[in-house]
Amino acid sequence: MTKIAHIADTHLGYRQYGLIEREEDFYEAFRNIIDDIIKQDVDYVIHAGDLFEHSKPPIKALLEAQRGFEKLKEHNIPIYAIAGNHDMMQRSKTTIPQELFSNDNFHILSTKNYSVVLDDDIYLAGLPFLGREYQKTVAKRLMKIQEESEKYPYRILMLHGSIEKYFEIEPEFTLDMIPAGFNYYAMGHIHQKKEDRFKGGILSYPGSTERKSKAEAKEYNDGRTKGYSLITIDHVNDEIDYQFRHVKLKRKFILRNIDYPKLDISLNKLHDEILDIIDENQSNLPVVILNIRHGNFERSEVSEKIHEKLDDITLNIRIEYNPIDDMTDDIESYEEMNLEPEYFIRQRLTQELGSEEIATLGINLYKNLPENIDEAFLIAEDFFKEQYQIDENK
Repeated sequence: MTKIAHIADTHLGYRQYGLIEREEDFYEAFRNIIDDIIKQDVDYVIHAGDLFEHSKPPIKALLEAQRGFEKLKEHNIPIYAIAGNHDMMQRSKTTIPQELFSNDNFHILSTKNYSVVLDDDIYLAGLPFLGREYQKTVAKRLMKIQEESEKYPYRILMLHGSIEKYFEIEPEFTLDMIPAGFNYYAMGHIHQKKEDRFKGGILSYPGSTERKSKAEAKEYNDGRTKGYSLITIDHVNDEIDYQFRHVKLKRKFILRNIDYPKLDISLNKLHDEILDIIDENQSNLPVVILNIRHGNFERSEVSEKIHEKLDDITLNIRIEYNPIDDMTDDIESYEEMNLEPEYFIRQRLTQELGSEEIATLGINLYKNLPENIDEAFLIAEDFFKEQYQIDENK
């Protein structure tokens, strides 16, 4: 049996919202993953890029990485790593921070030294992050890697970047670039956890080890946890097992939509909820992200009220404002009227565009474009004739 832990996007040194506490959270997530890897009696660790947030990490980040790697070395667990885009400087021919740890237990896979054989029959290859402008060069190297890998029964490919199947906006890799025939594709760069059957093997983006954005916080709250991937190769039975190891994060992100007419009630409930989750030392104060909506209000007044109520029991408060001036204070009355979503869309478009006629045009076009482009064309034509009094006979 060979156990390989696959981690990525640890972003050590990231100070979210400028807070030392959030920087420490990223270190703690890294430490917890290292400890869990050791408990799982892992044979190798592969890191698929973005070990650090910056190419010149703060001393604290370097020390945390060093302590983690020394722990692994004490348990005879070698590390193989590639550089991600955050690890690399914009200038060419510059070193990456991972080189500070390079020794007989920490190995860097690069464009020149891109492969290694583990346990005599596992071919591991990896390439650092290279932008879309290098796609032809990367494609050639991947073809060479595929040729070299064919004589080994088990093959792992480690890359940092997005694949067009999973990330359509300017991906680093097209589907054609990624060679088939690998048992496991160890990916980094995308912070959302993704697992898929891919070209005959298993593809895994384990995701970032901590939450770097509101979207990641929401996904974590919805059950998409953080952690690392663990693969087990059974050489006797010729089987490969994959599992995701969940590592719990101590600090909560609380995301709430609050209707302005119910602001006081909502803040009182939120205050009590937070008191129930924080510990005696207040070491796990939550980050709170509020979206204040539905009402005509002064932002400064709302902000003052929120901070007065929650500042002492939160680490950080982020406030978004989405007022709608033409809505009444009683939101429930709209629900009782059972109005269709189109009503609210029309109201908002009219407010933004300053014209109910143009808002109606937008809604009608939206309804017809997907299935009836000819009808949509006629709607637009009639609108312009009416608005600009176009006479077909002239």
